[in-house]
Amino acid sequence: MIEKRNILFMLSCFLLLFWTAVFSSVAHGEDVAGSEDHPLISRFPGSTIVYHEQVGFDEYVLPLGGLDDERNLSESRRVAGKVTRIQYSTPEDYSTFEVYKNYELALKEAGFEILFSGTNEELSWRWTSILYDYGEVNQPLPSEVLEKNLLVSEDDFRYLSAELSRAGEGNVYVALTVSRTQSADGPGIQLDIVEETSMEEDKITIDADAMASEIGRGGSVSIQEIYFDTGKATLKDESDVALEEIAKLVHQESGMRFYVVGHTDSQGALDYNMALSERRAASVVEALVEHHDVDANRLTPKGVGPLAPIATNETQEGRAQNRRVAIVKK
Repeated sequence: MIEKRNILFMLSCFLLLFWTAVFSSVAHGEDVAGSEDHPLISRFPGSTIVYHEQVGFDEYVLPLGGLDDERNLSESRRVAGKVTRIQYSTPEDYSTFEVYKNYELALKEAGFEILFSGTNEELSWRWTSILYDYGEVNQPLPSEVLEKNLLVSEDDFRYLSAELSRAGEGNVYVALTVSRTQSADGPGIQLDIVEETSMEEDKITIDADAMASEIGRGGSVSIQEIYFDTGKATLKDESDVALEEIAKLVHQESGMRFYVVGHTDSQGALDYNMALSERRAASVVEALVEHHDVDANRLTPKGVGPLAPIATNETQEGRAQNRRVAIVKK
């Protein structure tokens, strides 16, 4: 098993082998406030952090294939854990190939397996826009995207997905894109790192009376403490507490009927999310009927995918809030 300190050392040393001592004297530009390199992967020499975001626990769609005929990912893997997203601008003297190849070789030396890779010629037009959810295909890029200096060029980019298996620990996943940007002379780097971790539980107490009060005020209550296997409608054991309280709610409000509504974030294809949200709602109803003696005639499962967000889908925190199940009074 490769220890974290060894991974950092190997990555740092391997990258630096490609550069002369003169380069080390070149000062970095000013990083955005509050940002830092990830402890497992050093920056490309001379590059500057232009965007940094970190979420303690979230879901991430890792591409493992190109786009299908409907311009959706043909193959992917949903992973979950601590998600760090860093964007770097690099000196203008280097090609995207040179920057990309340094990262690729360093990752391999550190024990990562390259799961998937491709170039702009292989992955087709608007790959980065679709991958990083910049906006709808064939539509102008939003101003907030351009302001963040995201990787918006389709002319010269290289991408890879990689995995580091760690016995006894969660795996680490990397999604890397090196691209020419619209607002910088040198290549831009989008480095996303997912470290598998266990989610902290018991943060919120689910209470049937509190849910009843919320339904009385607004006609519905949102519940985020129902958990599913990644990309599936299979309920996890951690959902049992919430399911038990929902059953109490249905039993004590004996004159009411309810919709059980599944919600997703906006990541991925709309049709996929719509179908997934309905399957998840149906799984909740099935569990309530089979294991909590709830009358099936009082519950109707529905799925609305990403169509009714309660937070922005432009941040990982917002997307986490949007993934939920709602109990709605009929």
